[in-house]
Amino acid sequence: MINYFGFIDETGVLHNDPDQKFFAIGLLKCENTSALYEELRFLKNRAESKLDHDRQLKGLPSKKGSFEFKFSSITKGSHEFYYELINLYFKFTRLQFCSLVIDKANPGVKIEEIFPNTWDAYIGYSKMLIKNNMNSQDRICVIADFLGKPKASNKYYEPEIKTLSTVYNATVLESHASLFIQLVDVMVGCVVLDFRRAREQGKKFDVFKVKVCDFLKGKLKVESLAKNITKNEPNYFSVWEFKPIK
Repeated sequence: MINYFGFIDETGVLHNDPDQKFFAIGLLKCENTSALYEELRFLKNRAESKLDHDRQLKGLPSKKGSFEFKFSSITKGSHEFYYELINLYFKFTRLQFCSLVIDKANPGVKIEEIFPNTWDAYIGYSKMLIKNNMNSQDRICVIADFLGKPKASNKYYEPEIKTLSTVYNATVLESHASLFIQLVDVMVGCVVLDFRRAREQGKKFDVFKVKVCDFLKGKLKVESLAKNITKNEPNYFSVWEFKPIK
């Protein structure tokens, strides 16, 4: 039996939004955090120092202490640090990443008919991702990015996730407090960007985000992330597009 830490982050929204056609959840399974955390922290400190130095050269005020790895924040000045972040994932070969992607333009995806609200949908899809990526004999402690519970709901994320037999505990953290959640943010951001590139023809995308996405594809030796994928080498990496059974 293996006891995992499972770090979860999401991207996109579950309600109807023409500008955000995709919703995805990513899960990073990690047996041991110490060595990875040390390298993540060192990388973050280097990125923060370099970017803060660049700001001061431009006469801008210091933002020391505010850096966070976020796919949406990739820029010309920071994108090379994201290559290093992805390299760290592959350096620790026992890490496992999996993601669930929902294309809300798919007529078979009827979130409002399956769930009473988007909060219940978020909990349900989180449980689906965890359940489908755990062996019955293993256990996992889930640490998810904080997403505010609607006041109208009496369901809390943590106890709902703990109803899964493989989950022995669960909590939430704001993303700036966890470099592991930030790593998930970047990985799942790459996956969704590639779905958008494949299905939103004619749309232009940020060149530096594209570079980071393509870097990840190169490490995985795949031509696209916009399809169902299961890779066992160099690390376990899976993409699952949810398509309801008719």
